[in-house]
Amino acid sequence: MPIQTARHINLRSVLRQLEREGIVGYEEQAQHLGNVTMQRLAAMDHGAPIDVLFAEHVEWALHRRRGWMDELHDHDPLDA
Repeated sequence: MPIQTARHINLRSVLRQLEREGIVGYEEQAQHLGNVTMQRLAAMDHGAPIDVLFAEHVEWALHRRRGWMDELHDHDPLDA
């Protein structure tokens, strides 16, 4: 599976988790994650490339190990 595909699936999971936590909409989610504008976050959620620096930032912000964004995660608590 291409890395971009995994990153997009994982970004969608991250955004769903943030919504469950009450952080709704690209503006609030971008502010919470930091290091990204709401426009860029929306673009990535709709298929724009997710660069390595942003992927690593999400991993750091969510206390995930390096490389987490580049892999698929069956039964990951983030998807619960």
